[in-house]
Order: sequence, then structure tokens, then C-alpha cells
Amino acid sequence: MEKIHYDELTDTLAIETIYDPTDTIEHNAALRASGPVYLGSKGQRMELAASIPLEHITALKNDGYDLMSADPDERRRALVYLQNNQPKFMATDKKMFARHRNSWQ
Repeated sequence: MEKIHYDELTDTLAIETIYDPTDTIEHNAALRASGPVYLGSKGQRMELAASIPLEHITALKNDGYDLMSADPDERRRALVYLQNNQPKFMATDKKMFARHRNSWQ
């Protein structure tokens, strides 16, 4: 649920997202405790890095971090923010996301 607040004194508009992420946080804690979770088939293995409810994606966007952006640098910035500041949404204790991506040319 979202609430919009308008402050006449400062002429600003604030959007507040209200939700209960308890189930997701508990699920991620269980995943971290059980070890890495791998996804994929036919020899492809990808490790599950995070589990994020849609409401939290909206809350992150309201805070200036767009996980659904078309810009890969913006997505990476949002994932690094989530990893460093909100680790309860991570499904692993590893540092899965980096600020810079190495180019091997």
C-alpha cells in the first residue's frame, strides 16, 4: 500500500510504501542457513542471490534505487545498495554484486 504526503511548507511530495516483508525475510534467513541454492538445468548453475518482494522494489524505487531500470549500471547500483544496506533480502552471505564489472578484452 502506498501513501502520498504533501508538505505545503516545503512544497514537497513524499510517497510512503507500507508492507510486511516478514515472510520474505524469514525465507531468506532459512536459505542463508541451509547453504547455497543453485538454479538451472543441463549443466548450467546459477546461485540464488536475493529474494525481494515487489512492494520492496517499489519502496527502493521511491528511495532512488531502480531495480527494474533499463540501464544496467542503475540496476547494479541498486543491487549493491541492497547487498550493503539491506542484507536481510539476500539469500546468501556472499558478496554477489560489485560496483564495477571487469572487462576482459
